Amino acid sequence: MERIDLLAPYGRNERCWCGSERKYKTCHGNQRPPSQPGAPLPLDRDGSRFVSPSTSVADDALVDMMPGGTPITIPSGGPEPSSISYTNWEADLAGALGNGANALSVEELGGLRVEVLRRLAGMPSGDDTPPDDITEAVLQLAAATICTVAQLAQQTPRQTMLWNQELDVAQFLGRTLLLADHVLYPDHVFRTVRSNPTMRRLKEVAASELMNAELLASGIAIPVPPGVAMAARGPTVQELTARDLKVTALTDWVRRQLILEGPTAREALLVRAADDLAREEARFWLHARTDPDSVDRQTRHFTMTMLQPYDPEFNYEPWINQVKDSAVGAFVQRTHERVVAADVFGSEYVSASLFEARLLRRRERDVRIAEAQAALWADIPELTSLSSPDLAKLLKNEHAVDDLRRQVRASLKTARSDGDSVDAITELANQLEAASHKLQKTAMTDRGWQAVIPGGVAVATMVVGGITGGLAGAGVAAPAALTALSPYLGARLNMRREAAYLFVAARRARK
Repeated sequence: MERIDLLAPYGRNERCWCGSERKYKTCHGNQRPPSQPGAPLPLDRDGSRFVSPSTSVADDALVDMMPGGTPITIPSGGPEPSSISYTNWEADLAGALGNGANALSVEELGGLRVEVLRRLAGMPSGDDTPPDDITEAVLQLAAATICTVAQLAQQTPRQTMLWNQELDVAQFLGRTLLLADHVLYPDHVFRTVRSNPTMRRLKEVAASELMNAELLASGIAIPVPPGVAMAARGPTVQELTARDLKVTALTDWVRRQLILEGPTAREALLVRAADDLAREEARFWLHARTDPDSVDRQTRHFTMTMLQPYDPEFNYEPWINQVKDSAVGAFVQRTHERVVAADVFGSEYVSASLFEARLLRRRERDVRIAEAQAALWADIPELTSLSSPDLAKLLKNEHAVDDLRRQVRASLKTARSDGDSVDAITELANQLEAASHKLQKTAMTDRGWQAVIPGGVAVATMVVGGITGGLAGAGVAAPAALTALSPYLGARLNMRREAAYLFVAARRARK
């Protein structure tokens, strides 16, 4: 991998930064809009409508987007912060921030969470809404989580807590070289419960979360409702966003990263950002038209229609420019929401999106990326594709994990730039990979033979002791046998304490 410069374009023939193992030009570098204005759409499905050839939106979601009484704001002619949304539940939970008294340990919390998830996953499917006791259990679990996270943030010495909203927690742990004591990420079950789901949907989400049951039970993975942070520090997010949106160089750069699709056969516009991780999750805007016949001048009520057919004679340019402004504001605010959420929960935000990392770098040019962020961009073999059970088992080897973290931090001491940091960790990972193969070969050959002679002596000693002195003689001979084997056993134990052994264990796990 070539040296990474977060402010420079990515090499077309490099492996994509997202970890897909594909070349950049066929992955995130393939940024051409998939359809052109006026492009035909597939037939709508029951209960949903297409807004692009590949994107459909549920009718219920469209209704929720514009509920009755939604205020209409007049565009200011530039990007602006948007309102911060959170529920009353999250506002209530925000009151527990900073209160770590009587909190559950991470292991107790993890065990409770897995128990609740298994209960949810085992319930019958259906289109009914969850019963009140289920909702209450999820709320109580969220409240316990806030208290435990508050306690972790107050511990001395502080543990390494990383916040990430994009990657699966197991993938994130592997790609950041096991640097985190705890990984915090959005609580998908809580988010689902607050949206009035069906039991079928809630059961699906719970089953998905149970894929990381081992990491949850150990307390390494901790889901947290991010809306709690917004309830606590929403005004801060808006202030930071408003400040950044006044920086023309920053907003111009974000605007250049926008990839627009549409309006297609319907008046809808989808917007992505180049090199954003969630490129399939485009934001979309709908063009709205006022029905002149519906205007009631006395009550000031009128009707607006959306998702109308594309009109090739209509000038959409003013609307498209307005959408670009809104998208710039939305992407900048999203970044601040994530950074502030991490800060509220006493953790460090690590972005898996190259777009977002570049945005953060442009805000803070003089600050080097953190070690976990550098590890995320480094080329690290072996650890990036392990399952939750295998990672949980690996992390139990505290001596080897501590050795790995020590070596990572030592490798970064002389780094003077982002590229230096990424290169240093990539080189370290390659060295550990090579050392792991040597370690594995040594374990299978030299040390195996080292055990044969002492082992034979030990067995012979116990046999002779048994013949001459019966059970008592064998018992007397046993310590001598263990003494003969101790060099071999000690060597094996020391091998497992080395960081390179984690790569050996990872290879074995994948086989």
